Amino acid sequence: MPGFDAIIDQERPIRILTSLLTTRSIPHGILFTGIEGVGKRTAATAFAMACNCTGSSDGEPGATCGNCTACRKIATDRHPDVLRVSPSGLQIKIEQVRSLCQVLAMKPYEARFRVAIIADAHRMNPAAGNALLKMLEEPPDRTVLILTAPQTADLLPTIVSRCQHIRFKPIARHHLAAMLATAYGFSPADAQLTAALANGSVTRALAMQRSGWIQRRNWILSQLAERDRLSVTSLLALAEKTSQVKEDIPEMLDLMATWVRDVAVARYCPDRIIHQDLKRSILAASQSIEPGFLDNAGRAIAAARRRIRANANPRMTMEALWLSMAAARQTGAGV
Repeated sequence: MPGFDAIIDQERPIRILTSLLTTRSIPHGILFTGIEGVGKRTAATAFAMACNCTGSSDGEPGATCGNCTACRKIATDRHPDVLRVSPSGLQIKIEQVRSLCQVLAMKPYEARFRVAIIADAHRMNPAAGNALLKMLEEPPDRTVLILTAPQTADLLPTIVSRCQHIRFKPIARHHLAAMLATAYGFSPADAQLTAALANGSVTRALAMQRSGWIQRRNWILSQLAERDRLSVTSLLALAEKTSQVKEDIPEMLDLMATWVRDVAVARYCPDRIIHQDLKRSILAASQSIEPGFLDNAGRAIAAARRRIRANANPRMTMEALWLSMAAARQTGAGV
């Protein structure tokens, strides 16, 4: 669908953007923040279309026809006045920003309003950030720069101060599940489960599907359920296996945390279990595990998260986590 209709569960950002269009008070700099996969880039494209659509006749602010030449060009990334910059490798480099500034210094080719979309702006190196700041200080007429980033703290304060900040929230679970089922063909059960674990991100949900995460989830949670039957040697081997791909560890820790959470709530609110397809085993675990273990397990998982974020050794981190489970079994005192 054209325009803002393609963006789900972001009523406040859309309301702000349509207000800017209605009052014709479009700032030269706009900053979209929020986690990956909540609609920031889609909103930037929709805003560019709304600024330049020539075919809409309904009079609604932010409305786009999706069929005029401008809309079609913007939607397919062929419009000469809608420019996009994204990281080259790990960074947005000064050469990219300089090239953008050179184009912006000229008059638009055909657009009423030229739009430059800088995705992952937090990846600008210091030189690139300073070059962009100069453009924001003296912006060209009929030009708006839209930056996307996870949070304002990731950017130079001087850049943030020159942009109107619009925050995008994580997508609510029921909205995300509905989208996965209708737009991407997930089965209802898989859509519900994936939405529960994707933390409000469409990008993460689709990545989980591509990586075969359900099979990996089943294996990880089975190891947790059986942890009191594993020897210390087996736990060390498990730690080695689960630490082989560092990039997968945060997702693995999230899965472990949801299992602990499910076991904690199962006895009192079984309808709120995230892993509904594993409800029987989770209910059984909730009857046999002491509450003290769950509290300490949650703290151990949180500590593992902090160590991974601090670039600690992955294998040692996972060894400490899995061995804490063995300690719980031996002492009965938790992790």
